Amino acid sequence: MSEQYHRLFLRWEVVRGWIPALIFAAICVGLELLFFYNALNTGFVDKTVSIPIGSWNLPISIALSLALGNALVVVTLWMSVFESTAYVKAGPDRQVRRILYPLRMIRTAALVLAPFTIILFAPYIVEANWFVNAVASIQSLKSSTDSFYNWAFGVSLIDGATRFIISQMVAALGALVIAGLQLWRVKGTKNLVRAFQRRK
Repeated sequence: MSEQYHRLFLRWEVVRGWIPALIFAAICVGLELLFFYNALNTGFVDKTVSIPIGSWNLPISIALSLALGNALVVVTLWMSVFESTAYVKAGPDRQVRRILYPLRMIRTAALVLAPFTIILFAPYIVEANWFVNAVASIQSLKSSTDSFYNWAFGVSLIDGATRFIISQMVAALGALVIAGLQLWRVKGTKNLVRAFQRRK
């Protein structure tokens, strides 16, 4: 594969590695903070534990710790997928590779972050009045409106803490599945290229 492909990315320690990583991490943390405070506004009650440090206690939010931990998971998945897909065919020159580098980063970020965000906020979106009214206004869904109302009402009855945890876990699982599929696709392509080279 080294004869036919150029690697777009070398290591995260350089400026063009850690600056995008910090930006993506800030986006993930901001997204989780938005989700956390949205959950608080919908009735979720956060619990804190106090960790003694010397003569004073440090309050730690359990839910916020889970949210920030999930942000770390998404960042790690993005880094792993990007490292595995940061290749380009040997034809393009260095200028083209410089253009492809940020585009590949953005594409990988969208692949990981989009399903995570949709799944994360889905339980809160389906119970929102604007979403319920929008679904009810669609003519083709008139026959199933009652079923949707009942389903949305059932989602709204789920305990706030349970809904928070389920949203976080399922969103992380969704991002993990998407990242795994990308890694599997890249690995399959590499194996196919190697097999083709051996036949030659």
